[in-house]
Amino acid sequence: MKIYVVATIAWILLQSSIWTGNAAITLDLEEYHPKVYEDFIRKIRNNVKDPELIYGGVTDVPVMRSPVVGDKHLRINLKTDQGTVSLALDRLTLYAYAYLAADRSNVYHAYYFNRRISTKEVRNIFPEVSNANVIKINYGSDYGTLQRRAELHNQLQLGLGIQLLKQTLSRVNRRARTEKNEATFLLIAFQMVVEAARFKLIEDLVLYHYPLDFRTNNDRMVISLVDNWIGISFAVYEDAHNGVFKRPYNFGFGNVRQVKELQLGLLLNVGK
Repeated sequence: MKIYVVATIAWILLQSSIWTGNAAITLDLEEYHPKVYEDFIRKIRNNVKDPELIYGGVTDVPVMRSPVVGDKHLRINLKTDQGTVSLALDRLTLYAYAYLAADRSNVYHAYYFNRRISTKEVRNIFPEVSNANVIKINYGSDYGTLQRRAELHNQLQLGLGIQLLKQTLSRVNRRARTEKNEATFLLIAFQMVVEAARFKLIEDLVLYHYPLDFRTNNDRMVISLVDNWIGISFAVYEDAHNGVFKRPYNFGFGNVRQVKELQLGLLLNVGK
């Protein structure tokens, strides 16, 4: 019996490792040192970047690689003393399309955005969840929808920070599920994980205030950057040379001529 249990656990870990390409990346929210968060964001960038690809002559901003078969998602673990909640990131876009959390009975459930990820993919990246506990999220994954479900005016209304991430996480793990708590957690987690990997600006703001929560001094700029990440990636690829745009670009907060003004951390692979 013991051999069977050990073999089963090993199989689960192997399947998860095969599907995600390598081990999950974990952020320990109980470690109150900025280097922990800095290392976490760096690992995400290094995991999804193409080491050979450079856009616009910008050598210090990595470009995402195209995922290969069996390497479609990256698992992110957000760990606290009360348990761990995991995200499934799409390696092609870095969007988070599913998450894993325990209910009040400490039984794992996986929740996913329909048409973004299949139930089979959810089960592969979260092998500890049963088929019966893979549940569709009945609203969209865009920021506008998440804001409405969280009853917020914009995605930065609550601010950002490790304590806020930990607090919102505690409301979805080992708790009864509510859309408001779920959407609020996802809103904060997306920005603290996904957007911080995409933008050095957001990472640096978190590190500067670490481990305290904060409100940005320029919500408009941060939101504009987040909303225009795809357009920025195309602009850098198509119209930048040695880090300088051939013409001024306005992404919602004034004209920029140099790529470094955008404080990027990662560029989308636009298929070029």
